[in-house]
Amino acid sequence: MITGALNTAASSIKAQQQAIDVISHNIANVNTPGYSRQTAKLATMTPDTLANFHFGRGVQLQSIQRAVDPFLTRSLNTNSNQLAFSQTMEQGLNGVESVFGSLDTPGLSTSLDDFFQAYQLLANNPQDAAQRNNVRARGVDIATSLNTMRSQLVDAQNSANQGISDRINKVNLLLDQIASLNTQISAQEGASSNPANDLRDQRDIAVRDLSTLMPVQTVNGNNRSFLLQSMSGDLLVQDSDTRQLARGGTAGTNFTGVVIAANGVPVSGIDSGGEIGGLITLRDNRLGSYISQLDSLAANLSFGLNQLHANGAGLTLPGSVTSEQTVTAAASAVDAAAQNVPFAAQIVSGSFKVHVYDSTGTPVSSGGTNITITKGSTTVNQVISQLTAVSGITASLDSSGRIVINAGSGRVGFSGDTSNFLAAYEIGSFFHGNSAANISISATIKANANYIAAGAINATTSLNNPGGNDIALKIINFQNTALGVDGSTKSSVLDRTSNLGVNYATHVQSASRGRVFRSAEAQSLNAQRQAIAGVSTDQELINMIKFQRAYQASAKVIQTSNQMLDSLLSLIR
Repeated sequence: MITGALNTAASSIKAQQQAIDVISHNIANVNTPGYSRQTAKLATMTPDTLANFHFGRGVQLQSIQRAVDPFLTRSLNTNSNQLAFSQTMEQGLNGVESVFGSLDTPGLSTSLDDFFQAYQLLANNPQDAAQRNNVRARGVDIATSLNTMRSQLVDAQNSANQGISDRINKVNLLLDQIASLNTQISAQEGASSNPANDLRDQRDIAVRDLSTLMPVQTVNGNNRSFLLQSMSGDLLVQDSDTRQLARGGTAGTNFTGVVIAANGVPVSGIDSGGEIGGLITLRDNRLGSYISQLDSLAANLSFGLNQLHANGAGLTLPGSVTSEQTVTAAASAVDAAAQNVPFAAQIVSGSFKVHVYDSTGTPVSSGGTNITITKGSTTVNQVISQLTAVSGITASLDSSGRIVINAGSGRVGFSGDTSNFLAAYEIGSFFHGNSAANISISATIKANANYIAAGAINATTSLNNPGGNDIALKIINFQNTALGVDGSTKSSVLDRTSNLGVNYATHVQSASRGRVFRSAEAQSLNAQRQAIAGVSTDQELINMIKFQRAYQASAKVIQTSNQMLDSLLSLIR
């Protein structure tokens, strides 16, 4: 029996020592990120049976369990995913704040206000050269603002696109790391049949790091099998095998998407969360939307204002007018897609008048000459023929394919265009271009501000009134005119500018709210995890004392058993 007591005490000493080792490991990792507190689970050893009595054989370390809540772990991964998405969106949107102007930096809205105010001043004094120069300068400001804003947004798009590639590289490294940890866990647990707690913690950390980059879900199978998938079920890791990501397919404008490298299949739902999702949404749905809105604004501003300006006249009339759009198919209809003229589709059946003057500005004939346009029928060559038939002018295509209308030593002007031909081909236009990328002041006005239209030619007498302001007043009213020449919902240029700013502000506010909410949620979830899996040094020290006392008591049993054995042996002597 003495031997039994010794063996029982020895098992206790060993078990208490092992429990203290676990506590020591906890204390050592009190500041280790992602570490889960481990607990030594003790159990009685199988008893011996003697004479129908069951004598206990002591205690043994049954297992070392880590404190982990799988539901909480899943919530933390989801939170990390959505927090990273919101942070990426907020940072990306804040990065283009200067594009939309601020209290210190006038933006596009200010440029438009200044332009129409300048035209108001010109309408008040149409013959003032200074006011014409002011209108031209303000027009240049608008074009420059649109060009610059678009360029900055495109740069931000390209930066976001490069960021996606950088994150894909990080994803692939983490996928390899998770697969490697799966192999180590399988080997360690297969050899000992006990959980590889530290390796599992490392894998949880790697999965959480991955969730900050893209949405993922884990599936724990039987016999330590582990699957990692995208939220839409795309297999990423199966035990030690990985399926890495790559760029491919199409997504957004001129950008590639994210695919499984092995088969080129797009990763579904990758834009719903994580840094990659945030960058994709920022690139396509935010920055891409702003660029589209800017292009739409530029297109409607350019064509709408040119419609009015082409029907007006400046202080002086030009001796030669050249279209700023190039003809690519002279034998085709003026509105044909083959012309590659951005606003050709806006041409309708109608006409415009050509007025010819001598060198002194006196009309050659009263009332001008009608040039008729039939949508889908009238060709560029036919328009040129009609123009050439007008006494005093010739029309032709130059080497670049531009329409040239030449009055020789005389002058030429236009009025009453109901076909939109002049605005579409940018004849007598104020702006050139059809998007924020290419809008600019027309070459004619850039060279001479006297050609800025304020008044209009009298359609009956052909007289030009340099002091008139009919066109100037129409252009001033145009700022509130709803237009949708690019297929967008009809809206005025001022409303389009306002909506662009409001959309941006709304997106920033939404991203900021998302980040604040997810940050608060992260604090709450981490506090819950700390309560369950965190290491409390005070509690660990209490547990250490408990096992220390048990160790001391077991040692006392050995000491007592040894004394009993000594007493027994002394009788033999």
